[in-house]
Amino acid sequence: MKNIYFLRHAKSSWDDFALKDFDRPLSTRGIQDADLMGNYFRSKKIKLDLVFSSPSKRTSETLEHFFQLEMPNIEFEASLYHASLDEILSVIFGIPEDSKNVMVVGHNPSMHQITEYLSNKFINKYPTCCLAALTVDQDWSELSNGSADLVFIKKPSELR
Repeated sequence: MKNIYFLRHAKSSWDDFALKDFDRPLSTRGIQDADLMGNYFRSKKIKLDLVFSSPSKRTSETLEHFFQLEMPNIEFEASLYHASLDEILSVIFGIPEDSKNVMVVGHNPSMHQITEYLSNKFINKYPTCCLAALTVDQDWSELSNGSADLVFIKKPSELR
């Protein structure tokens, strides 16, 4: 059994409209939510083998607050910035088979789309810092529509 987690970055700041989208930092609420969701994730005692993340500022800052002092092995993947479903699947298909617990950190609508695609479940909303957990019974390279089971989906608003 393998597990894959999809985390959407926390809420970003729009205070400086001169910044490029890629360079937007987290807002105060985003920092609080990333800390909150990280605490929730740590309470589950999950040991990640690998994290793939978009390299944007808001995803990097989300990771810092989510993991705090226990940073896992993170690979920044440029294709995850505003990724299509196929681009996310391409990253997943390349996961080493000995990796049993993997996280993908990115943006919407792609985090929402990949979670619905793999689980074949309708998800009404996928807000910032939303975390979905799915289980998989096959090789990473064989994942397809409906091939994973949705274990949970957690939103920061449920923990505040």
